[in-house]
Amino acid sequence: MSEPIEEPAAPIPEPPQQEPRPQTPRPWWSRAVLGVAVLGISLLAMYHLTITFLTNSPTNTVSTKFATPIAKWVYPWFEQNWRLFAPNPMSQNFTIEARVSTDCYSSVTPWYNLSQMDYDTILHNPFPGHTEQNELRRAWTDGYAATHDDNDVPTSDRGDMMRQYLVNIALERIKPRSAEDGVAPNKIENIEFRVTTTDIAPAETPNQVQQPSVHIIPWRQVSADVVSYGCPNGSVAP
Repeated sequence: MSEPIEEPAAPIPEPPQQEPRPQTPRPWWSRAVLGVAVLGISLLAMYHLTITFLTNSPTNTVSTKFATPIAKWVYPWFEQNWRLFAPNPMSQNFTIEARVSTDCYSSVTPWYNLSQMDYDTILHNPFPGHTEQNELRRAWTDGYAATHDDNDVPTSDRGDMMRQYLVNIALERIKPRSAEDGVAPNKIENIEFRVTTTDIAPAETPNQVQQPSVHIIPWRQVSADVVSYGCPNGSVAP
């Protein structure tokens, strides 16, 4: 018995090929906008790099002549704490603490570590803000400490202003927490600071233990309009 002869399968017709659509050329204005944007970004980047170089380089004729526009561009967002060719890193660590009280110290909060609050915000943050990195430290080193002597007496006309600046920064960090410690934010009347300064060990002896020094800024009223030490009735803070 003969086997049936299989007929070849009919070829599958290929889909008709579509002719490529002609690309519509971009309008001239879109190319002009793109070119202007690229040129503007390039000029801005070159200007920023130039200003940054002049800021971090040693003082020269150009940086002195254009000091005002350079300062307006750099501060406060692009400030550097070092100099090109002559780095000037910090040689001390500061721990700034504060506590607040109601009128005549009827209630006093524990010490708040303001520096640690900033460290916790910066930790694991790839883009830490300028406020957390520099505001508190600069308020102490370049503000209060630069305008007061060791007895907390102002040495310039800017002394009271810098003291109030430090107080305002501390209150911003303390007020969200003080109610939990018995002092409502609207009841804060007095503030006291404790600043611990520790020298950074020399490079040749990095493990050398440094003895910290502690500076207490006595209780003062938080209002800028009232400057007084202690309580009128003689009460003493615990």
